[in-house]
Amino acid sequence: MEISLLKEGDPFLKNVVEPYDFTTDGDPTELVKAMTKIMFENNGIGLAAPQVGVAKRLFIMGNSDKLIVCINPKIITGEGPTRDLEGCLSFPNLWLRVLRNETIQVKYQNLTGETIDQTLSGLAARVFQHELDHLDGICFDTRVGPAALDLAKEKRRRKSR
Repeated sequence: MEISLLKEGDPFLKNVVEPYDFTTDGDPTELVKAMTKIMFENNGIGLAAPQVGVAKRLFIMGNSDKLIVCINPKIITGEGPTRDLEGCLSFPNLWLRVLRNETIQVKYQNLTGETIDQTLSGLAARVFQHELDHLDGICFDTRVGPAALDLAKEKRRRKSR
């Protein structure tokens, strides 16, 4: 499967994407393998299908020790707002302090279509929320104020010289 990472400014990243349907969309294994390769090549810990031009509600998160495939994910509850630094593979070298819930109760389907109910906290909760945003056409640069975004972009410009 030939896919590539979309970069900031690509209008596809603003799309709200469709649920994954195991009956009509088939087995997601090849897509997940291709996404995993891109995520690891770019030193990421999460990647959503829209970031590779696929309009389906699916993302992966984790590392080489533990990879979680989240299909048709939902957040049931969230608590404990906390602000921390985030990056995004579609926005290379841009780091923003984003407000997210510290702990979330989630529901999603795994690679075989089994429904998983899980509580996530800390970094796992942050990554889940970041990737879920991508499925709703929300990029993390819209979750901060204009001054913070301008400052972060200026910092990125200075580092890239």
